[in-house]
Amino acid sequence: MKTFLIFALLPLQVFAQDLTGTWTGYLWVQNSKVPYELLINGDKKNLSGYSLMIFTFNGVENVGLKEMDIKIKRGSVAIEDGELIYDNYNTPPRRVKLYGSLAWVGKDSNMALAGTFTTRSLDMRARNENSFKGQIRLQKSRRGTQTKLTSKLSEMNLLDTRPVVQPAASKNETALKISPTSTKTQANETTSPKAKEEIIPSKEIEKLSQKAPLVLAPAAELAKRETEIIQTVAFKADSLVLTLYDNGEVDGDTVSVLLNGKVIMAKQGLSAKAITTTVHLNELSDSLQLVMYAENLGRIPPNSGLLILQDGVDRYSIRFSGDLQRNSGIILKRKR
Repeated sequence: MKTFLIFALLPLQVFAQDLTGTWTGYLWVQNSKVPYELLINGDKKNLSGYSLMIFTFNGVENVGLKEMDIKIKRGSVAIEDGELIYDNYNTPPRRVKLYGSLAWVGKDSNMALAGTFTTRSLDMRARNENSFKGQIRLQKSRRGTQTKLTSKLSEMNLLDTRPVVQPAASKNETALKISPTSTKTQANETTSPKAKEEIIPSKEIEKLSQKAPLVLAPAAELAKRETEIIQTVAFKADSLVLTLYDNGEVDGDTVSVLLNGKVIMAKQGLSAKAITTTVHLNELSDSLQLVMYAENLGRIPPNSGLLILQDGVDRYSIRFSGDLQRNSGIILKRKR
């Protein structure tokens, strides 16, 4: 009877702890450790969150961000991978799911989570190739501490999904927010009652309709954005074939590609259909910078895509992503 009461009270002890927040640490597999972060949201009976895993492949840091299913089961914290919502992998991501069972140690700022995990491949053809077992060790971060996971979630506008109640807007504010392209006209309408009664002559309407819409040049704000180098490629041919695709769901992403600051592919709408160009390098420098510039964020931020670099018989698959503050860059160096 005493043993039964102990196990019955274990979930209550978990609920007494504040599990929500950011946890950082590692996944331990054999003699290797993989940086891992976990963010837990919600209340005591309805938890959810995100995870971020970082592994290095061919000298390049690969980041994967997933939604997480989090539950309290028999006095432990059960975590399970959900959908992959961001990655910058060099190769197409494998369909692998992680399951973990964690126990808590300590409390408040000294609280830690530790336990075991297993992975299972969702690809029937490679079921045994991606199955691993290991340990998880995570330490709770202080409130407000910025980590790679919280930074990426903030960039994707996913850090705080709670609805924010805005104060009721005045009539003037409402009128000004209806259409950003006509702010000046609406401001005049709200501040001047006579403006609503004003009739625009037909000749003026004709002049307005003939005005060309504002069209920004490709990579118009290149100087205002940071460029993150995601890979270095050593090439040996005198020309490279560049092919662009959308990375996953086609959502309206548009990119421009620049080589040493010069636009070589302007405002390309990414889709499942290949967009290809050839770049001749025989008269250029032995060290070049290739930049993918996001012209928009599509329906699902960030702007992301797949770039295939064909260097003779060598082929490189590079996944990139960017937003309105950051570009993805690749360094090209000639082999000697």
